[in-house]
Amino acid sequence: MQANPALHTPAKKNCTFEVAGRPDGEGYLSQNNAMFGIIVIQEWWGLNESMVKTTDKIAKMGFQCISPDIYRGKVAQNREEAGHLLGGLDWEGAVKDIEGAAKHLREMGCKKVGVTGFCMGGALAIAALSFSDQINAAAPFYGVCDLNTFKLDNIKGPIYGQFGEKDEMKGFSSPDDAQRLVDAGQKAGKNIKVKIWPGVGHAFMNQDRPEAFNAEVAQQALQEVATWFKQVFSQQL
Repeated sequence: MQANPALHTPAKKNCTFEVAGRPDGEGYLSQNNAMFGIIVIQEWWGLNESMVKTTDKIAKMGFQCISPDIYRGKVAQNREEAGHLLGGLDWEGAVKDIEGAAKHLREMGCKKVGVTGFCMGGALAIAALSFSDQINAAAPFYGVCDLNTFKLDNIKGPIYGQFGEKDEMKGFSSPDDAQRLVDAGQKAGKNIKVKIWPGVGHAFMNQDRPEAFNAEVAQQALQEVATWFKQVFSQQL
């Protein structure tokens, strides 16, 4: 089944922010008057129109949201290109971009800032929480970063991971990897939990990948994550 063109259409970026003191961060901003902010991190395709839809959806749940352009304008046109972009990713540079987006949300008045992301973005969400004290919590979807590079000992907020029961991407986002994340969190003495959604595989949140998308589970998972973020942030105030 063919994917929706939104996967391969670059997003219309509408915000800039500083990254490590340089004014070169860009992204898509969904702005309102909410007191909490969420950074929404792209999949391996890039910052595309599909991610804009997801960012707007999360913002309507009561958050100000930024999706930073991790690939600096590049959007993959096929899986081979996506793999090439992911393979060449500067992870440390990416988490600095995410930190810059977090600082921008705080400058906009957000009292607390969380991070979520999908696939590559899920792994980056965990990495960013490990890297930056500007981020208060993370809810990664089907992605676990290298926990030897981005150590859970460094995180200062909770993690609530979302995974699919039928995800076969072993070493990255399978149920075994979800358990690996929990086990590492317990060893580090951190507040980390996961939910394994039954009957779905990798990319079950992506409305523009009809072969993987599950509308019912996606809505439930997004609502559960939004509620969790609000509870965590309210307790942290």
